[in-house]
Amino acid sequence: MSIKIIPQDQLELQATNSVIKQIPLLFYPSPKTLYIHRAERLTSLANNSPISDYLKFCAIIAEKQANLIKHNPIDIDVSCLLNSDRPPLSLANLPLKNTWQDYLTSLLNSFSDTTQQITLVIDQLKKNSSLELQDKALHLLKGEFDRVDGNETIFIWSSLSVYYCQLASQIKGKAIAENTDKLWLCPVCNSMPTASVIQLGSHNGLRYLHCSLCESEWYVPRVKCTCCDNMKGIQYLSLEKELAATKTECCDVCHSYLKILDQDKDPHIEVIADDIASLILDIKTEEEGFAKSGINPFIFAK
Repeated sequence: MSIKIIPQDQLELQATNSVIKQIPLLFYPSPKTLYIHRAERLTSLANNSPISDYLKFCAIIAEKQANLIKHNPIDIDVSCLLNSDRPPLSLANLPLKNTWQDYLTSLLNSFSDTTQQITLVIDQLKKNSSLELQDKALHLLKGEFDRVDGNETIFIWSSLSVYYCQLASQIKGKAIAENTDKLWLCPVCNSMPTASVIQLGSHNGLRYLHCSLCESEWYVPRVKCTCCDNMKGIQYLSLEKELAATKTECCDVCHSYLKILDQDKDPHIEVIADDIASLILDIKTEEEGFAKSGINPFIFAK
């Protein structure tokens, strides 16, 4: 399987300043439908994938996340968070409460018939005290991923996502798109993106970064590194064909990359699901000397 280098001029579809002023700079998640859509996409992608079993496992997690929101919606007043100059759901603005652990407990208890490996991870997590779980969650939220076992991280992060996704949906219109120290961090919760997406029917092919934690999406100009803001020496790689719906955007300055997913080329794209399903593109891109700058909550396992 080969990798294609796509000419930059084929991708420099930029909106004029007048258009930028008319578009939403920030999209908030819709928790009731988000995980359902993700589960459906993961199940579909599993049909013709060399990692079919893992995609099906991820689909099960997404289905369970949807059920958690359906049966245990969050009830936290976040109105006090809306008058800060910091991302409203960042740790600096909103200390992590133990509420997310209720979701973790429910998630772990919902697995009854699964593999021995998954059962061992679940049993291991159940032995953790509330304080130990809180410490692990804080390590992950601070980007200290090597401090937590990758297999445990999938369950912890999935529970945190359900928690933060609902909070994010309750502050619609209140966060500020530029309200972050770095443009590539989520202006709602200050977390790293998973990938960027060209939304279906978006204005002039604008792209948005998709948050790995609260699932919000925020506008960042195209042909611009989403790790160091560099706008020179950006190249795009894809598998087999130049007009692929999934590409990697690579920076020659900081040698990082992030995927860019185009729903106009494939309207069924779901950021988290399609990022997992295109792991071979990650491998090929890293062989070219680039390191991924984002994270996917389902690709922590070691």
